[in-house]
Amino acid sequence: MLKLNRKTLKSGLKNGVIFLALVYAVEYWQSRNMTKGELPEPLRHVSLPTLKGTTRSLWNPEKLTVVYVFAPWCGVCRASGSNIDRLPQDFHKTALALSWDQIAAVDDFVRETGLQVPVLMGKEREEEALRIGAYPSYLIIDTQGRIVKAWSGYTTTAGLWFKSYWARLVAARE
Repeated sequence: MLKLNRKTLKSGLKNGVIFLALVYAVEYWQSRNMTKGELPEPLRHVSLPTLKGTTRSLWNPEKLTVVYVFAPWCGVCRASGSNIDRLPQDFHKTALALSWDQIAAVDDFVRETGLQVPVLMGKEREEEALRIGAYPSYLIIDTQGRIVKAWSGYTTTAGLWFKSYWARLVAARE
């Protein structure tokens, strides 16, 4: 049986803190150039076409919005695509497809990943306005239209829940 002593616990705690610091540093580095603050004007008052042929706004002024930004050719996006579906209904959830050539590729991605949230069809204008440099990326937009959290890279369902609820707390305090 494993015997835990003070030295073992102290070492484990130290390693855990170092691990969390590294995770935060990588996340910070990946998202350092992404747009934060006010949603860029081209996206604030525009409706984008959806994969289903309607139009929809990127954010919702009544609920905290979580946006999953993906490219249909991205392997990491395929692994994390459906995590946003598991967020509770008290969030406005949407996906934004970027870096695509054919609608069929986006449709295949959605079907293969089982993505259930509405998918907006973005183009270079949205990619540049949000300064998306990696896929997948995530944006959390408050009810005032401010991007309160933005990051890139794989995120587990638990990580997405944590960041979404943390962003809700931050947005409520502002």
